[in-house]
Amino acid sequence: MLICNPYEIVIQGITRNGKTFRPSDWSERLCGILSSFDQGHRLAYHQWVRPILVDNVRCVAVDRKLEQINESMFHFLMDFAHDNDLRIVDCKALLEEHGDSEAPVALEDALQQQEAQTAAEAAAPAALAHEIREIDADHSKLAFAAMLRLRPHIGDAARFAELVAAQRAEGYRMLGVFEEGKQNAVAVCGFRIGHNFASGRYLNIDDLVTSDDATRQGYAGLLLEHIKTVAAAENCRTIHTDSLVGQIRSDAHRLYLKHGFTISCHHFSWQAGQ
Repeated sequence: MLICNPYEIVIQGITRNGKTFRPSDWSERLCGILSSFDQGHRLAYHQWVRPILVDNVRCVAVDRKLEQINESMFHFLMDFAHDNDLRIVDCKALLEEHGDSEAPVALEDALQQQEAQTAAEAAAPAALAHEIREIDADHSKLAFAAMLRLRPHIGDAARFAELVAAQRAEGYRMLGVFEEGKQNAVAVCGFRIGHNFASGRYLNIDDLVTSDDATRQGYAGLLLEHIKTVAAAENCRTIHTDSLVGQIRSDAHRLYLKHGFTISCHHFSWQAGQ
């Protein structure tokens, strides 16, 4: 059964020339990034925007009421579809294509059926429940424990708070992975948006780290994929990051290459007093 309703609009993961949109989890990540629009409604967004699968193609279903509830979010979704040449289809038309137009289901019932099917298909123990969200200025301390692993010279939480405040004034932001039942972020990505002649508008990753007790869970990769969605939302042409050379950073190098990054330049540095 196609789980969508006549009052929804569907952004299909197919371009107008018939190509499948990549990456494969774009719909989940697009829905996830919408939490940055309004923290007050973050937990209710699934009522209006949700990833769906139609004929094995990732899609995003958008309730028409969203245009009145959060106009900026609605137009962001429509602009995202147009910018990436994705098809926008009335869900009623999809229901007719699938022969389901005579019996549309209530959204709540459809979601319950979808959740039940997903639970029934789970053959292995579920991974730790987690969410990715931006860490605002009032909650910067939640990133300290993870960041200390990458930047041990920070020393203590007070110094960390001081450094974060100084960087936030220059546009620094943080994303965190939060596991269920844990207050602190188990993985953190620090980044900022910039402009220059060479790259235009770009996103730079300053920090990417996973805490000692959360390694090998794939969280760094999740953050890299999520940051691509942030870059798209911020109209950035490219994403940049530096990673030290040497065997000690080989895992990081493999991670970036795995997620589509390329080695595009040499980075030169000079230290005063030497």
